[in-house]
Order: sequence, then C-alpha cells, then structure tokens
Amino acid sequence: MTAAKPRPPAIHIGPRVRTLRRARSMTVEELAQAIDVNKAHVSRIERGLKTPSIATISRLAKALGVTIGHLVGETLDKTDIKVTRAADQGEPMTAAEPAPHGFIPLLHGHSVRDFEAFVVYPGQSGGLVEAQHEGQEMIYVLAGTIDVIFTDHSERLTVGDCIHFPGYVAHRLARVGRARARALLVLSAG
Repeated sequence: MTAAKPRPPAIHIGPRVRTLRRARSMTVEELAQAIDVNKAHVSRIERGLKTPSIATISRLAKALGVTIGHLVGETLDKTDIKVTRAADQGEPMTAAEPAPHGFIPLLHGHSVRDFEAFVVYPGQSGGLVEAQHEGQEMIYVLAGTIDVIFTDHSERLTVGDCIHFPGYVAHRLARVGRARARALLVLSAG
C-alpha cells in the first residue's frame, strides 16, 4: 500500500472576499454579476463552503480591485492596517448627553465600516437620556469602576471586566466614586 500524496492546502478566501466586497459597498448579487456567476456561488465562497477555481479567483480579484496575491493572502495591503498613535489622540472630547462623559475616538480619521471604538471617561451621573442604537456594544473597563445602568437593573464593572449587549437595550453609563474611570467602548454596525 502506498502512502497518499499530501493534498495542497485549500485556499480560504471567503472572509477576505466578503470584507473587500463590503468595503466597496457591493452586494453579493453585484459581485456575482461582475464575475459572471450565480450569487449563490459567491455566497458559498464567502462562507467557506466552496473553493473557487483559479479563473474565478482571477475574476474576483479584478472585480474587487486587488491583486490575486492580495486576495489569496500572499500579500498584504498596508492600507488594511490602521494605527492610531497615543500622541495623535489628543484630549478627551466632552459629550453633554446622555451624560457628561469624555471620549476619544480610537479610529481617528480612519474609515471603518463595521465598528467604532472609543476610550470613554464616564461622568458620575448616568444622565437623563438612555442610549439606544443599532448593532452591538462592548465595554471593557481599563480604570476605575463603572455602572452600566439598564431599565430594570445595573451591572457594576471594575478593571478588567467586560460586558457585551445588543445596542437596542436602553442603557446609561456612570462612574462610581470620585476616581476617574476609563473604558474601551466598541460599537458594531450589525
């Protein structure tokens, strides 16, 4: 009995195709039309259920405006990596409502489609207005103690604690005590 030949590794480009398509505000159907395949085929590629042929990879790269090397992960487009240096963040801006919080946008000057990130400095008052928004929210406490106040209860978070919840849930933030509190706040679009 002869040993089986090792199979070449499968090309997993689905997440990259989806990200590039969304960055160009293309629908699955528009991309499918651009590469002359059925939209179900593009959907299966994006979900990793189908490995595209070399010809399809070539057409995908052209339609998405990237090289084949970039599409298959052999090269990196340095514009995909965005760094905001601490020195460029400046001083916290202040938002009057829903409470007197300070915040610094972390993705300063960068266009990010799927999420936004901030360092937030909650005030002692949760304010009068409850925040509600689309997508998801995640808060990771960096310093101090923070109450996340919901309609029927609150969660007290200390350094290293993390909370995640749907943005449609009415909520407010309040610092506990006099010590300055600071948290990483991430909002997703969907």
